[in-house]
Amino acid sequence: MSRVRLGSLIAVLAVAASGCSSELPGSAIASEPSVAPANSDSRPAEVFGDLKACDLLEPTTTPKGFDAPVVETAESDNGCAAQRRGYASVSIYLVPEAGIDQLSPGQGTKIPTKVGGREAVEIPGDSGTEACTVAIAVTPNARMTASTSLNEGTNEEACVLARELAVAAEPKLPRVG
Repeated sequence: MSRVRLGSLIAVLAVAASGCSSELPGSAIASEPSVAPANSDSRPAEVFGDLKACDLLEPTTTPKGFDAPVVETAESDNGCAAQRRGYASVSIYLVPEAGIDQLSPGQGTKIPTKVGGREAVEIPGDSGTEACTVAIAVTPNARMTASTSLNEGTNEEACVLARELAVAAEPKLPRVG
């Protein structure tokens, strides 16, 4: 008798599950295409397309004697860093899922600015002394960050280098909107 009940239960569950599974995919498929393309933030990685952070960093760092840039993924999947022994470490990140408003100032203070006509922030001292980050808004929910950490110097000196990286990279960033 328990086999009959078990068999009946399995049959009921199978029928119920098949009814649910055939209905759910149909409604999900019907609603997704109409919603996803209308929302430009649904595919944030596409904001930067094929642009790579190392392609933005290398033209500025190589002439200054930095080591070859290496891919880094601390802030996003599209980051790049380079260092010059005894001088500085620098990085550029393309962050498709967070704008400049979502950027934490760390130990520094956000100072609104503009880079190439785009909204930006400069954060002297974001990771302590001898450091600076300049972040450029690409969209309200996407940014590029250029960060510098000097071996010796001041936050202001670090910001000079971070600004140089940002200014050199800005023309290569996509214009969205």
